[in-house]
Amino acid sequence: MIKSKFISVSKAKTKLLALVRTMNETGESYILTKDGEPKGVLLPTEVYESYLETMEVEENPKLMSELKQALAEEKKEHLWTRDKKGRWIKYSSKSTKKAA
Repeated sequence: MIKSKFISVSKAKTKLLALVRTMNETGESYILTKDGEPKGVLLPTEVYESYLETMEVEENPKLMSELKQALAEEKKEHLWTRDKKGRWIKYSSKSTKKAA
């Protein structure tokens, strides 16, 4: 989960470099406020990129369909993996339990 702190735009202006350093070190994000109302967000780059990737998937009907199908297959335990030669094979949790 992303930790967020509220900070006024005027305070953020004076502490921008420190905020960026903190974001990079802790992964913390900041919600920028003006007159007590949220107006913007400062996010670590990897969090922002993750949001963009998520939105790209959500906006693509084909990818969303494939994702929903994969999740349904996972619930039914119809999973696939690759063998040592890189070929796709059905994954069986039973076979891994026996080997353990």
